[in-house]
Amino acid sequence: MFLAKLLSECPAKSWLHKNTVKNNTSVQLAANDPNIDNDTQRAQYVRSIPNALLYNDLLLQGYLVNRNFLTKINNFEIRENDIWLATYPKSGTTWTEEILSLICNKGDIDKVKDKLLPKRVVHFEVGRPVGHSKWLKKLKSPRLIATHLPVTHIPNQLKQTKCKIIYVVRNPKDTSVSFYHHHRMSSFLGNYDWSWDIYVDLFLKGQLVYGDWLSHVEGYWQLHKQYPNRVLFVSYEELKTDLPKMIALIARFVGQPLSDEIIQRIANHCSFDEMKSNKMVNREKLPIFANGLFDMTETKFMRKGIIGDWRTHFTDEQSDRFDKHYNKQLNDLGIHIAYDSQEAQQLMQPFGRIIYGNKDQTELSNVYNIL
Repeated sequence: MFLAKLLSECPAKSWLHKNTVKNNTSVQLAANDPNIDNDTQRAQYVRSIPNALLYNDLLLQGYLVNRNFLTKINNFEIRENDIWLATYPKSGTTWTEEILSLICNKGDIDKVKDKLLPKRVVHFEVGRPVGHSKWLKKLKSPRLIATHLPVTHIPNQLKQTKCKIIYVVRNPKDTSVSFYHHHRMSSFLGNYDWSWDIYVDLFLKGQLVYGDWLSHVEGYWQLHKQYPNRVLFVSYEELKTDLPKMIALIARFVGQPLSDEIIQRIANHCSFDEMKSNKMVNREKLPIFANGLFDMTETKFMRKGIIGDWRTHFTDEQSDRFDKHYNKQLNDLGIHIAYDSQEAQQLMQPFGRIIYGNKDQTELSNVYNIL
């Protein structure tokens, strides 16, 4: 924790931070937003995050986010053999990263067992304090890159789907619970210590880091509808319900079809119990510049990994608010969401997927040759 705090409070870093953002209107210190005090809850939240940034009005953490790099995102060069993983925070990102890494290594666990996951699947907007852009450009192809940025803030060439994109969605109730505990354990998010009730308000109003959940999901959903052969849209609940099937789907999508034996090997390795004890993925080991980011005495990075944990946190009134806020809009978009394991199993029975209806499933079977 000491190193993270030291770097966060370093006077030279603060000087660089202020002088970088003041000269570029696309990146600003969030605390300097002239409208910040219009909403007391949002203002308290923003000010609790060390050096929080606004990148084209999107709230981001300040630590390990290179301000100079943010100004170059629009023109970042995408390679055709890149594979990008996009998620709203706490939607199964780490899980899917490990799956994707193993798929691209033909299921050879020995190749990845001693290499930290962040070095195998690199995070786009969060990374090295210095030289992050050059490091990304020097990575050998095919690059595996993860991002939490919404479609509105990703590189222009990525919006044009110059490469393959995988998007993972998780039901908003479980996402909010997981993100809540992530806030509590993360020094770069200020180790949130306010009430769950206030946090629910912030989530529903889209005022957390990375913005509004529904807008995030809708952006990638529309990109998938426009480019179904370049953007794969899957759900956390599908992964939980039939992991081997989803591994096979992802593998075919990225052009790496695997045998049933290798698929099962990856599924076994990527079970929650295995992932939780795997120090290459569970954030118990991190690069030296990222040491101290997580307070594991508060909660574990990989906490429960189940469908329906939201029931241990939500009141009936809060659950109703989420339903009223999200369900109609999700239904209008044609996105099916499962809120518990039984519902997930029932939704997957007709077509083997939760997310897609009959028409979409037929189209996808032609694109990915999965049926």
